[in-house]
Amino acid sequence: MSPSLHDRLQQLRRPAAGSALESLERELLSPPALAEGEILPLKARLQRLVAVAAQKERERRRAPAPVPLEELVDGMRVENERGEFFRVDSGVHLEVRHGDVPLSRVQAIAPDTVRVLSGQPELEGFDLRRAVFLDTETTGLAGGSGTAAFLVGLGWFEGERFRVRQCFMRDYHEEPALLCGVAEELARFAQVVTFNGKMFDLPLLETRFRLNRERYPLAGARHLDLLHPARRLWKARLESCRLQALEVELMGLRRTGDLPGEEIPQVYFDWVRRRDAGRLARVFEHNRQDIVSLAALAVHACRWVEEGSAEDPRDLYSLGRVLERAREFEKSETQYTRALAAGAGAVRGPALVRLAWRAERSGRHQRALALWREAAEAGEPLALRQLAIHHEHRTRDYAAALAAVERGLALVEGDDGSEVGRRDLRRSRLAEAFARRRKRLLRKASRSPAAGTPPGPGSAPAS
Repeated sequence: MSPSLHDRLQQLRRPAAGSALESLERELLSPPALAEGEILPLKARLQRLVAVAAQKERERRRAPAPVPLEELVDGMRVENERGEFFRVDSGVHLEVRHGDVPLSRVQAIAPDTVRVLSGQPELEGFDLRRAVFLDTETTGLAGGSGTAAFLVGLGWFEGERFRVRQCFMRDYHEEPALLCGVAEELARFAQVVTFNGKMFDLPLLETRFRLNRERYPLAGARHLDLLHPARRLWKARLESCRLQALEVELMGLRRTGDLPGEEIPQVYFDWVRRRDAGRLARVFEHNRQDIVSLAALAVHACRWVEEGSAEDPRDLYSLGRVLERAREFEKSETQYTRALAAGAGAVRGPALVRLAWRAERSGRHQRALALWREAAEAGEPLALRQLAIHHEHRTRDYAAALAAVERGLALVEGDDGSEVGRRDLRRSRLAEAFARRRKRLLRKASRSPAAGTPPGPGSAPAS
């Protein structure tokens, strides 16, 4: 025979369970303080539970009704062989400026510019006008097989407009249909542009396609990830190279009412649970802005490379590095020289080093020596290493070589605080090279203390 309700309450009143029951009542019902040993009758407890339930129901009814997605987002339901998903189409005219950047400039970009910008020979002839610009909003920011892309935004140039198409899964069961729809769109493109897509968006999409047993449509596409060129061009000057920071600093664009990216996964979870599109509409706008900004940034970066429009010495030096990486040596030397003429500041030493390397490799040894000396005076350890090589192997002035080594070691071990120098010189390896050279110089000087006569005409420096 099953125990009666009275028996169950009696069991709950036992000391082992009493404290837990009373704690639960205090949390849910907030009863007034009871005298020691006093137990609230069952009827009073039930009355309180009914009162709490009625209060919760009144609060639920006062809460605004969930807003349907179609009322806030102008889109349509799309069906395919894998099911149904939601799609939004929009666009902007190319003559409309995105911040300070007119998208119409894409028409004048030279075919070789993307290769120079990225430093990737395989992007020779990459045409932004025939590329798809891609950005995803996901259920998590860490990636992995448990993270899904619930919104995939695509953009492309078409005639006089830049089109944006956003594919959205209203619930998890719509993912196969969404991926099928995205694959149909991507099949038209052999070139893709992203911002950090190399590490996040594309691997995530590839994983989702594989989990759904679908062919990944971008397997053979050429990929321009704008995050890396942006860092090379502007990191020396800007604190952040996030897309929204570049919008402000480079394009003069400030978003109003934008949803922070870290909040987006929770907004989607809330949508799945409550079906209220109030905040979800802001996710669509955030994604649309990202897509258009991605296109505008690509146009701006290409113009930056083509026109050499930098003015800040840090930008001039960074542009020189981008051009040198693409083996555009004459153009890169021009930018390093402009950086020095503009005052250079923190990049003066690195600019002198780059110019000295170019002079050395083109056979202008005297010019290189003068630049190494100037860079050494600016506190560049690499220049001191080259001077030590010169004195050890060309002039055989071991004392001068040893002095250069000692000064270089002091700079490397003391860390002069130069961000550009610390990044380019790989100080730990340089310190080891200085230490080995000092040991060798001390040994040579002990064997030939009077050495100091220059070598014969056929002598050449060694590393």
